[in-house]
Amino acid sequence: VLIAAYLLTGTVGVEVWQKPLLFGYYITDVLVILLIGFSLFLSFPQTLYNIHRAHLKKTLKNDSLYEGLLPLVSPLLLFILLTVWVVLSPSNILAKQPRLFLWMVGVTFSNVICKVIICQMSSTRPELLHWFLFPLALVVYAATSGLLGPTEEAVLGVLTALLTAAHLHYGVCVGRQLSEHLNIYIFSLKKRVQE
Repeated sequence: VLIAAYLLTGTVGVEVWQKPLLFGYYITDVLVILLIGFSLFLSFPQTLYNIHRAHLKKTLKNDSLYEGLLPLVSPLLLFILLTVWVVLSPSNILAKQPRLFLWMVGVTFSNVICKVIICQMSSTRPELLHWFLFPLALVVYAATSGLLGPTEEAVLGVLTALLTAAHLHYGVCVGRQLSEHLNIYIFSLKKRVQE
């Protein structure tokens, strides 16, 4: 979809995004509807079907269906929290700070999914609730209840900075641990000299 958007913009120009396509709907509206629709009606059911099939064939890493669904809990809660914030934000945070909000969404989802992937690779049990959910839930509650008022944008900036720093720290630590485990230097495949 992204490649098609780039090709369309390069071929037709940016004007394609600024005028209605059909029945007063912009092409961006159509793309958002398609993205959400495909996620809800294709990807999510396919994921549940794969988990169910693996459970029946006894090929899950863990025996119970609960353990199979456990990695989906934090991403699902994260999706719900972010949706609540966007829909109920008194200051319409997504319209005021779209880049900052989407940066925070990307960093947060990346960290949650990276931890799930590391748990799968190391055959360890993922945590039920990722710790990023707690400060995010606090900010979402404060924003949607009106406690933040005009400071909602500033709080988004602080939250984004903290989550980005935590994600970078996690990445550096995982990189260091993997390089020590594999006895290589980071960004190189050369073996370390044994001391």
